[in-house]
Amino acid sequence: MTGSFEQRLKRLEEIVGELESEQIELERALALFEEGVACLRTAAEELGKVEARVQRLVERADGTFEVTDVRE
Repeated sequence: MTGSFEQRLKRLEEIVGELESEQIELERALALFEEGVACLRTAAEELGKVEARVQRLVERADGTFEVTDVRE
């Protein structure tokens, strides 16, 4: 799926809304479910890549803080 992370989240919200509808046919529900899983996988991959770049704040023994890379 193409688009930004935010667009994927918006689409997932739309999918959930439609799946919650009582008037949805089984075939449509299955297609939406498959699309939702694909959106989630793509979003999870993107989050994993971003997480690798995220930095965290670590408190030193003297009370000061240091920014370190998550991979450390």
